[in-house]
Amino acid sequence: MVAIFQPEAKLDVLQIEEIEKIVGLRFPDDYKEHLLEFNGGQCDLNIFVFDEDGKMSESSIDWFLAIYEGEYDNLRSYIEVYKVLEKRMPSNMLPIAHDPVGNLICISCDGDDFGRVYFWDHEKEVDYGKASG
Repeated sequence: MVAIFQPEAKLDVLQIEEIEKIVGLRFPDDYKEHLLEFNGGQCDLNIFVFDEDGKMSESSIDWFLAIYEGEYDNLRSYIEVYKVLEKRMPSNMLPIAHDPVGNLICISCDGDDFGRVYFWDHEKEVDYGKASG
């Protein structure tokens, strides 16, 4: 089992629903449960593997994002930067964590892949603001 340490203060469902309204997405139940239990923090066993252009790569989770008013690893701030101001990721994706070099771990909150987790490499991003218009 993975241990989470240094989480932020406990949340209630209303705080999560407020963020869902801001971003215009419904979070998967598993992610809501994760937020209610941990609300951010670091984890041991943080290495994960993913398919990158047909070959297996790996990264690690540095911090899970939290719903709180702090400066660092603040989910609301990441939504503001990556989704609202700069439109740096697909509309159905929600950043939930980051690795040590600024790549994001995201979860799909809409569509056929609802609930799937993705690795978002900031060096290979697409300009979604221009792609849609």
